[in-house]
Amino acid sequence: MSHIEKRGARHRARFTDPTGAKHSRTFSRKADAQRFLRELDAEMLRGSWVDPRDADMAVADWAEEFLSLCRRLAERTQETYRRDLTRFVLPRFGTYRLGHIPADEIENWLNDEIDAGIAPSSVHRHYRTLRRLLQVAVEKQRIATNPCDRVDPPRVPKREMVFLDWDEVLDLSDKLVERHRPMILFAVDTGMRWSEIVGLRRQKLDLVNRKVRVTEQLVRLEDGRFIRREPKTAAGVRSISISPHIAGLVAEHIEKFTEAGKDALVFTSGSGAPIISSSFLTHHFGPARRAAGLECRFHDLRHTSVALAIAAGAHPKAIQARMGHSSINVTLDRYGHLFPELDTEIADAFHREFLAANNRRRPIGCGEAPDGRAGRLTCNA
Repeated sequence: MSHIEKRGARHRARFTDPTGAKHSRTFSRKADAQRFLRELDAEMLRGSWVDPRDADMAVADWAEEFLSLCRRLAERTQETYRRDLTRFVLPRFGTYRLGHIPADEIENWLNDEIDAGIAPSSVHRHYRTLRRLLQVAVEKQRIATNPCDRVDPPRVPKREMVFLDWDEVLDLSDKLVERHRPMILFAVDTGMRWSEIVGLRRQKLDLVNRKVRVTEQLVRLEDGRFIRREPKTAAGVRSISISPHIAGLVAEHIEKFTEAGKDALVFTSGSGAPIISSSFLTHHFGPARRAAGLECRFHDLRHTSVALAIAAGAHPKAIQARMGHSSINVTLDRYGHLFPELDTEIADAFHREFLAANNRRRPIGCGEAPDGRAGRLTCNA
């Protein structure tokens, strides 16, 4: 229930929120108080009203509540949120009131980070963390709108994918020590992700039938712990066929370097521990690609696998399943430019089928040669 009380020269608008708590707000004009209550009643009817006291809490206080709400997310995601909030978001906005962050101040913050030399991809990640922080506040009805909706975030330049040919793949693998050589070839052969490869256990390999079952990833947290987790999407759980030669190389590798037991990791460091990406890239992959005269990332081996499959005539749907993409659209959006000109192939196929059907309907000799070209044959029908 809402009403207006006159207090001297001012007008106090009183109202009761959906929880039964009473509030008031004072205006110098009665018309302003009436308009405020009309808008307030409409918000309550729509269910979009938020308690203004929540919007006055400090962003730093809401950040702790936000992190508590994120406990069901993957540990790696929680780490990213906490790190970005602590290092980049809260130093700038921690003392702001939750409902009073100007959109232009967010833009200034992003521009300051770019000017400070922070990579655009990192700046964009910081922005996404702030945006998610505020969006959850909207969803929990702490604030009415998200100021990030009015912000134009920095554009992140796409990093060009690198595709190796088979000669380059072999040159790269030859530059690695024997322990790590099969992992490079296995990565290209299967198209598996880094976390899937370093987390591969013996029980997931069937070298007799040349199959690998992908059901998990091995992820390293900032505190140095390794954790196993399922693929992000259902499509990430998949079975991949291995080529005969690579299956043989992996079998030899297991015989020499892999511990016994079904839970043993197939690919490990020299000490038999899980491979740490930064160490592997610094001491092994980086020197090998430089020695081979190549400019590529480990993830480009996955791109290479797709490119080689396309060159071999693989169907897009088969590539989607092999890569564990969530939909065929993901496959085509990323690699569609590598497929041959399918539209021309359709037109050529229509031409062949049309001629075949046309020849079945009439004897050869009615103005057309057997190969479909115009001819001077006479029709004897």
